[in-house]
Amino acid sequence: MEAIVVTTSGTVHRCRRLRTARRACEELAQRAPLRFSLLAVLVLLATSAAAFQFSYDTNDDVFMTMIAAGKGFCPVPDEHLIFTNVLIGRALSRLYTAWPYVPWYGCYLLSVHYAAQVAVLYCALTIPSRCRPAADSARGVRRRLALYLVYFALVELAFLNNLQFTTTAFLAAQAGIFLVLLAALRLARQMGSAVILPLCAAVLLLAAAALVRLESLWMALLVAVPLVVFLAPRLPRRALVFGGCAVASATLLIVLATAYDRASYEHDPRWSRFLDYNRLRVKFNDYRWTSYTPETAKVFSAAGWTKNDHDMIAHWFFDDARLYSEKHLRFILEAYPWQTARLTPLYYREVCRKLLQERSVWSVLLVLPFFLASIDRGGGARWAVLGCAIMGLALVLILIFCFKLPPPRTYFPLLSFPLAAALLFPAGSAGASSLRAEPEMAQSARSPHGSSDWHARPPSSRVVLILLVVGIVMGVYHQGRRSVHVFRKRRALEAFLADARPADHKLYVSWEAALPFELISPLDNLAAWSGMPLLSLAWMQQTPWQEEIKRRFGISSLAQAMSERDDIVLVATPVHRALFVTFAKEHFQTDIEFVPVASVGENIVAGRFERRTEPGQTARQGAGAAQR
Repeated sequence: MEAIVVTTSGTVHRCRRLRTARRACEELAQRAPLRFSLLAVLVLLATSAAAFQFSYDTNDDVFMTMIAAGKGFCPVPDEHLIFTNVLIGRALSRLYTAWPYVPWYGCYLLSVHYAAQVAVLYCALTIPSRCRPAADSARGVRRRLALYLVYFALVELAFLNNLQFTTTAFLAAQAGIFLVLLAALRLARQMGSAVILPLCAAVLLLAAAALVRLESLWMALLVAVPLVVFLAPRLPRRALVFGGCAVASATLLIVLATAYDRASYEHDPRWSRFLDYNRLRVKFNDYRWTSYTPETAKVFSAAGWTKNDHDMIAHWFFDDARLYSEKHLRFILEAYPWQTARLTPLYYREVCRKLLQERSVWSVLLVLPFFLASIDRGGGARWAVLGCAIMGLALVLILIFCFKLPPPRTYFPLLSFPLAAALLFPAGSAGASSLRAEPEMAQSARSPHGSSDWHARPPSSRVVLILLVVGIVMGVYHQGRRSVHVFRKRRALEAFLADARPADHKLYVSWEAALPFELISPLDNLAAWSGMPLLSLAWMQQTPWQEEIKRRFGISSLAQAMSERDDIVLVATPVHRALFVTFAKEHFQTDIEFVPVASVGENIVAGRFERRTEPGQTARQGAGAAQR
């Protein structure tokens, strides 16, 4: 009995301490919102980093890290990050040159996340509410914090756990837009002295978004149009003038930075034709517009391509300046209406299948009713948030129809934007929320036996709360599973890197996404890749870095060297290897067979090609090498 009493008293004591800490946080958030935002976001990011295994969403960010750091397939630090402005590339390359063992690229992405989340939380805490401030003190701050924590758990955690420059740029642009709206609303409330800081921060965040990835800025601006349309008629002229000046300043910086980026490629002889070639190449393997069918076979034949040649570039092998020249690519793209011909029922079924499988999107859609029920009822705020949801869906459909099935890093930010927009319209305690039953209603509904508040709620309120719980559990559990997967797979990649020593004087070639670069931690300084000669059969083919590695190994034709030399180790899937065997037969009249030497995970192996003189001879050699 005494033990039970002690345990109960300890639990009560801990609950009181938690309640006291919560009240202290609420008081700090109300008294000093900027300081609270800086501390709270720092704690949330640190907690997330400790609980989850952050990794990159795709191999693009790892390649950009290698470019800036001068490791892997890039011999020396370079500023040409291709997808990110050269101004950022120049800063990163200089930092890596001065301090090569600091993970500058990952730190730069996480810093942008931190700044953007601080801005979002600050806007959520300080944006003016329609109700009287005196009536919206503690309860209002508590509700705003609760909504932000749900947003962080479902959206920001997904961004961090799948770190990527596209989502980072979108988040920065989103935060910049919110700060502009915050400043405009403060001016509408005659709070002119509190607009300079938000406007300056907004200009910096919008410019940073454009530097990280310009396309993400355009997406954020488009999906935010309903917010602007909703708020603009309610703002005084001077608020519109101040907001317009901030946007104009950001636009000027963006135009200058974009022009500088473009000029740095066009005026460099090594890069002058790369961008034009890259715009054609993406339609074969990134957009996947083309397909080899009996109807389109004559188009490829006219360019001197076989079915296997098309399948090679469709699977990201185009390191052959003659076969995959800009002239051939342009001829094939102009000879057939690929953009519209790809819109088949099979394509739309694949689109629906992939969209419906994304659990992060489902979690956001499940909690959206709760956010809609929690925001201000008056003034059409809910319609503004719903307008953002409709605009996000429309942009996703446009991308699907005009370009390709967008990856999650593109459509998830668009579809999650309404949750962030809902943070700008908090309902005060004076504005009754549909999620709370009024005290009188609860009292009248309470039975003599003391039924809980749950049964006193309207059925719609209970459904919304159930969806909220399911959405939070689904979103956090999905990120937890991915974190466990990354932890397990990362060890296999580290073991492979430990065996692939530069002293072996071998060239390692990774085909497409065969080598899981994305498993690398953003806080990894890539020391394991230092001095390791690497070629990647992805978007960096025919770049100055790849050509330099090939010259270092005396390679004029990579495909021929892969089929003849034993100092080239290929990391590829069975599909890649089968394509290359056929390619060697068609172009070099060489019968080759793949000899595995090491494994990378479960389904990917590394090895080399050998000439097949007798049936089964190469396979026996590979088996003997593996046993030794």
